[in-house]
Amino acid sequence: MTRVTDATTTEEPVLEDVSLWLVVTFVAAALVGGGLWLAARDSATALLAAVAATQAVFALAWVFGTAMPGRKGALVIAVAAAVAADVVTSVWPRDRLDPLLPVLALAIPAMFVHQLLRGAARVQVVASLSATALLVFGEVAPTALLQLRHEFGTKAGGTVTAAAVAAIAGALVIGCLVDMLLPAPRFDQTVGRGLLALIASAGLGGSLGYLTLRDQAQFGVRSGTFAGGSLGALAGLMAIACSFVLATTAKPHAWLGRSLRPVIGAVLPIVVIAPVAFLLCLAIRS
Repeated sequence: MTRVTDATTTEEPVLEDVSLWLVVTFVAAALVGGGLWLAARDSATALLAAVAATQAVFALAWVFGTAMPGRKGALVIAVAAAVAADVVTSVWPRDRLDPLLPVLALAIPAMFVHQLLRGAARVQVVASLSATALLVFGEVAPTALLQLRHEFGTKAGGTVTAAAVAAIAGALVIGCLVDMLLPAPRFDQTVGRGLLALIASAGLGGSLGYLTLRDQAQFGVRSGTFAGGSLGALAGLMAIACSFVLATTAKPHAWLGRSLRPVIGAVLPIVVIAPVAFLLCLAIRS
């Protein structure tokens, strides 16, 4: 009897925290995804503004939500990488994602210089470098949505980009909703994520791809469904990975960090999968 009581006592707070995180992640995914979807359908300028806002949200959530070492310097590098990525993508749109390579290349020495400048506070160097590297990639990656809109032209580009964003964000939203209602079968007892949510994410992504891309000459019914389903499945898998990260890493002590921490589960999948959406749509078109 004692063992049963102890097990129940230790599991309840973890599950309660996970449920609360899912609510915040649900809202963040709906807001960020909805903003990108509306901007993609509106114009390239509106999409650029939405991407910049997404980059800012991700930088704040990742830097303060993970309590990474060397936060101030990492935030400076993230801002520089985001601005550079947005500028080169807008100035040289005909070169696809090639202009982003110098941005990533220059970020590498900047990250090492950042570690040297930390001085006496130079502890957990590997953790700081790895967290900063993912931060830089997350700042550069969403600009692939700008290039995706350009590749398909003014009319079709908005529809294709909006469809990709809808599949990703919709998968995150439905995944959170299913896990809040019935997280089964669980991947882990300490993580409130289940297989049903992953299936729902892939299904909704495929449905949105079918509805939004079936009338596009370069996609059609099968390719549109495949693209949406693939992006939805990837978003569901990334959401599970983010939940494991949040459940197994130390929480920040500051209120701001604890509040922004669940936002990572919504924004990180969107920014990471953006280049995948670009490559997938271009592969289908060719």
